[in-house]
Amino acid sequence: MEPGVSWGRNEGWSGEGWSGRAKELLEVGKLELGRKSDGSEWTAERRDRIFQQVLVKVERGRQRRRLLQAYAAGASTVLLVGLLIKLIGVGGPAAERHPELAAKMATQRLAAE
Repeated sequence: MEPGVSWGRNEGWSGEGWSGRAKELLEVGKLELGRKSDGSEWTAERRDRIFQQVLVKVERGRQRRRLLQAYAAGASTVLLVGLLIKLIGVGGPAAERHPELAAKMATQRLAAE
């Protein structure tokens, strides 16, 4: 990595900037992986295989993030709906009925008429 180059999250890691930055890093990594420790070069086939493995890992990471985001969205939706139902009072236990109180109120209504 060159001096002055940052791995910061806010520097080109969102949207299309991320894919461009990832491709750039993969190309640099591809070149670095192409050199063995003794200085000799690996074959083009070996470098391409390594490059494809890196791309597969990047795609798995994307899929994992999407799955976690979908799970979090679903869980938060369930919690919000539950809270809303609790606040509104829909689906709660029915109020207890007192037949003697109903009879007393009916008697009072009849007497008032």
